[in-house]
Amino acid sequence: MLRALFSRAGRSAACGLAAACLVATATAGFPGTSAALTTPAAAERDTVLEQVRAELAESSEAMVSAAAALRRAETALPGARRTAALARTQLAAAQRREEAAARRRGAAQILLMVATRDAEQTAALVQTQRARIGRLARAAYQRGGSMGDVSLLLEARSPADFTERLVALQTVVTSHRSALADLQAVETSAGEQTGSLERIRDEIAAAHEQAQAELTAVSDLAQRAQRAEETVRRLVGQQRGALVAARAAQAEDEQRLASLHAESSRLSALLAQQARSALGAAGDIPGSTIPVQSGVLGSPVGGSVTSPFGMRLHPITGVRKLHTGTDFGAPCGTPIRAARAGSVLAAEFNTAYGWRTVLSHGVVGGVLLTTTYNHQESLGVEAGQLVQAGEVVGTVGSTGYSTGCHLHFELIVNSDLVDPLPWLSR
Repeated sequence: MLRALFSRAGRSAACGLAAACLVATATAGFPGTSAALTTPAAAERDTVLEQVRAELAESSEAMVSAAAALRRAETALPGARRTAALARTQLAAAQRREEAAARRRGAAQILLMVATRDAEQTAALVQTQRARIGRLARAAYQRGGSMGDVSLLLEARSPADFTERLVALQTVVTSHRSALADLQAVETSAGEQTGSLERIRDEIAAAHEQAQAELTAVSDLAQRAQRAEETVRRLVGQQRGALVAARAAQAEDEQRLASLHAESSRLSALLAQQARSALGAAGDIPGSTIPVQSGVLGSPVGGSVTSPFGMRLHPITGVRKLHTGTDFGAPCGTPIRAARAGSVLAAEFNTAYGWRTVLSHGVVGGVLLTTTYNHQESLGVEAGQLVQAGEVVGTVGSTGYSTGCHLHFELIVNSDLVDPLPWLSR
C-alpha cells in the first residue's frame, strides 16, 4: 500500500536525495555558469517533486518532500538492482575466462618443457649421426675413395677371397647408406620439433595476452559491481529515510486533513440550508447526481490543470481521500476572476485554505451553485459584495495548506462538491 502511487509517473530511474535536501536547487559549479542552470539530476528531481506536489494537494511540504524521495528511490531501485546483478554475472563470467586462460597458459608451459627436452635429445642424436658419418667418410678416404674399393677387389687371390672382399665392400656401402638415412631422419625430426617449439611459444604468448586482458576485465567489472552495489545500498538507505521522514510528517498531514474536512463540512451545512430554502425538496438532491450544465461557468484563471478533482491514494499513509477541487498552476499574483456573477459569501483567511473567497451564484438551471477560490495571495472583494462574471476577486498565492503557487478552485452543487471542469466553458 505504501508504494501504490509509484506505478504512475515516476518512470525516471534517478538516484534520490535524502528528504532533508530535496528542496535545494543544484547548480552547475563551473566558472561563468549561471546559478539558475540546474544539472540533469536536479531537473529530474524537481520534476518528480512537482508531480508529487500536484498529487498530494493540501499536504505539508515535509510530506511532499518525503513522498518524492520515496518515489525516486522506489523508481530507481529495480534498475539499480538489475545493474548490480548484471555486473555480478559479468564479473563471474570474466573470472571464469581468466581462470581458463591461466590454465591454458600453464598447459602450454608444460608442453614447452616436454618439447624442449625432446628437442635437446634429438639435437644430441643429430650430433651422434654426424660423427658416425664423419668416421665412415674418413675410412673411405683412407682407402682411396671408390677407386680404392675397386682395387680392393682386384687384389683378391682367389675366387673365395674375391667373394669375401665383395661382401665386405657391400657391408660398408650399406652402413654408409644407413648412416645417411638415420641422419636425415633425425634432422627432419629436429626441424619438426623446432617448428613445434615456435608454435608452443606462440601459444604461451597468446594465452598470456588473453589472461592479462581478462584480468583487466575482471578488475573493471569488479569496480563496476562495487559501484552498483553501493548505489543499491544508497537507494535503500534513502528509501528508509524517506519513510521515516514521511511518518514524522504524517501527524501534521492528518491535522491538515481534519481542518479541511471541518471547513468543508461547515460550508456544506450552510449551503444545504440555503438550497432547501431556495429549492425546497429539490435542494436535498445530491449534487453528484445532477446532470452537468456545461459552460455555465467561466475559467477563473489562465494556466493548466496541475491536479484534477477526484479520489486519490496517499503514497505514504495508504488512505484514500477526495481532492475537493481542481488546481490551476499559475504564478503568484496572477488575477483570479469570478467564474460567474454572484455575491460574496465569505472573503477571509482560513488555516487550511489560506486567503479564500466563496461566491454564491444563486439558483442556476434548478440547482444552487457556489464556487470557492483558495490559497490566494490577496483578496480583491469583501463579504456581501456583488461581483460580475470575470471580475477580479483576488490573486493567486500559496497561503494555508499549500506547497506552491496555484489556485484551488471548487464547485459546490446544492451542498455537494463536484468536479468543476465539466461545468466550465471551453
